[in-house]
Amino acid sequence: MKKVARNKISHSDFNKKLSKNEISPVYVFTGDQIYLMDQAVEELKKRFLGGSADFNFSLFYGDSTSVKDIINSAKTYPMLSRIRVVVVKNAEKLPENELKLLEHYLSSPSPSTCLVLIFMEEKKLSTENQKDVLLVDFVLDTKDIDKTIKEEARKLGYDITKDAGETLVSLVGENLQNIHSELQKLATFSGNRKKIESQDVERLTEKAQFKDVFQLINAISDKNKKKALKVLLELESTNEDPVSILNKISWRFRLIWKAKELIDKKVPEKAILRELRVSSGALYYIGREANNFHYEDIKRINSVIYEGDLSLKTASAAKNLILTRLLLELCD
Repeated sequence: MKKVARNKISHSDFNKKLSKNEISPVYVFTGDQIYLMDQAVEELKKRFLGGSADFNFSLFYGDSTSVKDIINSAKTYPMLSRIRVVVVKNAEKLPENELKLLEHYLSSPSPSTCLVLIFMEEKKLSTENQKDVLLVDFVLDTKDIDKTIKEEARKLGYDITKDAGETLVSLVGENLQNIHSELQKLATFSGNRKKIESQDVERLTEKAQFKDVFQLINAISDKNKKKALKVLLELESTNEDPVSILNKISWRFRLIWKAKELIDKKVPEKAILRELRVSSGALYYIGREANNFHYEDIKRINSVIYEGDLSLKTASAAKNLILTRLLLELCD
C-alpha cells in the first residue's frame, strides 16, 4: 500500500484552507497544472497582501538565484501587512550544494512569511518531519476535468455543455492553461450567446489547433522534417507558446497510445469514445494515426517529448530553438 505523506493535500483542500484564512509558513507546489499554481499564488497575494503586495511580495527563479537570497527575503519583516509572500519558481533548479541551507530554514521558518516553492520536476528537497511545510499537489483527476472546465467558463460569463467540454479536452488535452486560452477564444466567438456548444468548439478549436497538431503528427509519422518545420513556423507566427505546442503534441500521442491499445483489443467504438472522452470525428483521425505508429515508436516519441518539456521549462536557450530541435529529433 502506497504511503501518503501526512502533510500533503490537494489543490482543492488548499483553496478551502485559504477561504478560512488558514495559511502555512511554507508550501511546496508539485504537479503539472501550472495554471492552477499561478492562480493559487494570486489568491495568496489577494487574500493576505491586498494593497501591500508591492512591499511584501518577492519572486525568484531557481536557475538564477541563490538559496541565501531567498532566505534573506523570507526573513525580512513585512511592511504594512502581517504576512510576506516569497515565491520560488523552478525550485528544482536551485543549487544542490545550497539545499541544506533551505532545509535548515524549513525546520524553523519565519512565522511572518509564506514561502512558496514551485517544483516542476521531482523535488530533491527533504520535507519529512517538518510540521510547518505543506505539500500541495496540483494534478487534476480525469473526473474533475469537466467540473473545472465549467467553472473556468463560468468565470468568463459563459456556460459550456458536457459534450463541448469533452470535445475541447479531446482537441487540446487536459492542461488547464491551454483549456483556459481556448475558452477565452470561444467566449469571444460566442458573443452574446452565453452557452458554448460542441459545434462551437469543433468550428473554432478544431479548425485551428487540431488541424495544425494533426499536420505535425503526420509529418512525424512520415519523418518529413520540412513539413514539420513549416507547420511549426505557421504556429509560431500566431504567437503560439512552444510549451503549449508541445503539450498538444504530447496529449495527442497519449490518445494515440490509448486508442491503439483499445483498437487492438477490439473494443467497440462506443466504449472507446467513452474511454477516450473524444468526439466520433476526432476518433476517426486518432484511429488513423494509431495505425501509423508501433508501440515502440510512441514510447520513443514520448521519451523525447518528456526531455523536451524539461528543457523548455528549465533551459536558458530560446524556446523556439529547443522546440525546433525536438521536432527534428522526433522526425528521425
